[in-house]
Amino acid sequence: MSDSRKQRIRQRFSRAAGTYDAHAETQKDLAARLLRELPEGTGVERILEIGCGTGHFTALLAVRYPEARITALDFAEGMARLAGKRLAEKRNVSVLCEDGERFLSGCSGHFELICANSTLQWFDDVGGALRRIGGLLSEKGCFAGVLFGPRTFVELAQGLSQVFGREVRLPPHGFPPGKDLESMLAEIFPRFSVQEESRVKNYPSLLELLDHIRKTGTGGGQLPAPLTRGRLQQLDAWFQATYCGYPVTYQAFVVKGEQ
Repeated sequence: MSDSRKQRIRQRFSRAAGTYDAHAETQKDLAARLLRELPEGTGVERILEIGCGTGHFTALLAVRYPEARITALDFAEGMARLAGKRLAEKRNVSVLCEDGERFLSGCSGHFELICANSTLQWFDDVGGALRRIGGLLSEKGCFAGVLFGPRTFVELAQGLSQVFGREVRLPPHGFPPGKDLESMLAEIFPRFSVQEESRVKNYPSLLELLDHIRKTGTGGGQLPAPLTRGRLQQLDAWFQATYCGYPVTYQAFVVKGEQ
């Protein structure tokens, strides 16, 4: 990922910080699913969370592991600021505004647990990040995460491609599929699992669908031309003709690796 592209992603998530919690139902659902993959509290002294967002999952970790020291990162300043406020009374939690890939490259400590909810798919080098995560885990340490997959927003991508008369690639096109995640994890962890957890969410209108994406910071991509009112009307008509509504697929993979 170029520095300019990473900066655009950082800015989108930072701008969405104030509206994220009210609209990130899928991410919260996946956070609850991820919690079920975590080890029991005994023996977990140090935790690293990569991409903490507004601190929703971090708060769950703090309840689950009240004696552990938790380091939570997010590279979007607005997100990290809100997480810091939410977790201000948690003396065992440190929130850092840090780029996850850069932090992993420079970190020399060890952790019993490393988590990443809906984060790693945005990285330049997912395989490299997973290798560094494996190297930071203590003996019998555990990594657990959720990554969105390439079929996320597939309906929207299809509709935009019809409207523009050419293929439109949205950011999820570059997210790793499940088979690639399995190959990456197999090279690093003696024991691993990849479980698909796809969901389809239906929105009342096209504008609410697009507004949801904007308010969670998960949009982006380069359109061939501006999405004018006329093109929005065409896209609305395409959704109605194709689906009789406004569905969006969220393809997610719950992954786990153990030393």
